[in-house]
Amino acid sequence: MSLKTKSIGDVRIIQMDGDFTIGRGPMARPLDLQGYRLEDLGTYLTDLLDRGQLKIVLDLSRVSFIDSAGLGELVACKKRTAERGGDIKLLRPVGQVHKLLVMTLLTRLFEVYQDEEAAVGSFQ
Repeated sequence: MSLKTKSIGDVRIIQMDGDFTIGRGPMARPLDLQGYRLEDLGTYLTDLLDRGQLKIVLDLSRVSFIDSAGLGELVACKKRTAERGGDIKLLRPVGQVHKLLVMTLLTRLFEVYQDEEAAVGSFQ
């Protein structure tokens, strides 16, 4: 999974790039198709939170597939962020990813935006 961050004011926008699927084998950890662990997202977000960056937008426009492990990691990240007084919002989920967020009712947990400016402005 490739993660790139940009800042707009005190909001951090994380561009995620990759397909998120579980690894193989009984002791496997969740991996994306490039072999990066899904919990790398959690580690990355924890580092942001430790630095006091509590306003986070996850740009999912380049994520074409996500499975239950990926959804679980998103929920866990949201919980950790909320516990510190912050929030995570989702930007531009597309195709199967958007359908899965709707089907699992995660659109009730996460605010979802199609426009970056609106997502950033929602923190005000």
